[in-house]
Amino acid sequence: MYQTKLVSFDELDGASLYQLLKLRTDIFVVEQNCPYPELDNRDQASLHGLAYENDTLIGCLRILPRNQAGAVAIGRVAVHADYRSNGIARKLLNEAIESIQEQGEILIDLQAQAHLKEFYASFGFEEKSEVYLEDGIPHLDMQMRIEEVSKRLQE
Repeated sequence: MYQTKLVSFDELDGASLYQLLKLRTDIFVVEQNCPYPELDNRDQASLHGLAYENDTLIGCLRILPRNQAGAVAIGRVAVHADYRSNGIARKLLNEAIESIQEQGEILIDLQAQAHLKEFYASFGFEEKSEVYLEDGIPHLDMQMRIEEVSKRLQE
């Protein structure tokens, strides 16, 4: 079984930070054959959702602070290939959305890989752009308005 937690950058020790950067690089750069600058100086201001099996990091995401348009963003959602389809990304996203809501935020942006559109839509994210290429991979912008999702869940 796996455990999840949400931590600030400053709460990451050296071993945890190494595992986080390695997991993301293994997936986004190596597995997806997409050389891009993984180290973008945005991790320091982000909260990090982490999923562990014992002491091994198996999934992650990050929550970026509110942008000028008034939305926070969820990004770098990744699960190790051996652990996909086990609900890890779903659990991390649910915890991230709950944390964002608890902070009083109402808008969440994300850049979804196009093949994951339905997965993100299942949380209440709606398409906000046409499909475009980001580092050679089809993406689309999606957004969730938390208050609207909460209303739908209560109906």
